Amino acid sequence: MSTPPATQSLAFRVMRLCRPSFHVDTPLLLTPSDLILGEDIFDDPLAATHLPSLIDTHLTNPIDSSDLSYRSRFLLQTPFDSFGLTGLLVLPQSFGAIYLGETFCSYISINNSSNFEVRDIVIKAEMQTERQRILLLDTSKTPVESIRASGRYDFIVEHDVKELGAHTLVCTALYSDGDGERKYLPQFFKFIVANPLSVRPQGPSSQGNYIFRGMH
Repeated sequence: MSTPPATQSLAFRVMRLCRPSFHVDTPLLLTPSDLILGEDIFDDPLAATHLPSLIDTHLTNPIDSSDLSYRSRFLLQTPFDSFGLTGLLVLPQSFGAIYLGETFCSYISINNSSNFEVRDIVIKAEMQTERQRILLLDTSKTPVESIRASGRYDFIVEHDVKELGAHTLVCTALYSDGDGERKYLPQFFKFIVANPLSVRPQGPSSQGNYIFRGMH
């Protein structure tokens, strides 16, 4: 009978530190005249002069912040509303594209999801490539004293990317759980490093004519 794997109290969470992106909200925004009038209304000068009277006044009034019905939430109040930019920023949800020559910077959080405190945590973070294994963090000499229940310990690691191909961020933790049992937690986060430039011939019959293309 095989022994079931021990339940881990800790877990690593990794987020790449890079520039956030704009949060884009693209609902169907419109103006009241689009619902009532045709797009050729301004071709008739007489009809254009009577345009305000053809639109219900409650649709053209500015939004009342105390109105909780949100009846005007789909109306274009300013020209900038059509862009869908809410002013909010979004943190990266994945490692994304990583290119040779960049500095890989990552925010790592080790979380205690148990109901008891864990103690004497030795944390290591290493970057493993096809050629080498580079130590980024090692708390062997100064272990983390404890992480309370539902608590966490955060740190940041950096690595100058100098190799192409597969990379693995290896995070390990050695700790004592609530019963004093010593446990080992390994977790692996894989990503690919690509070449930022590619050189391709301009044509099948050309000689010495090449195109340099940047990767985005």
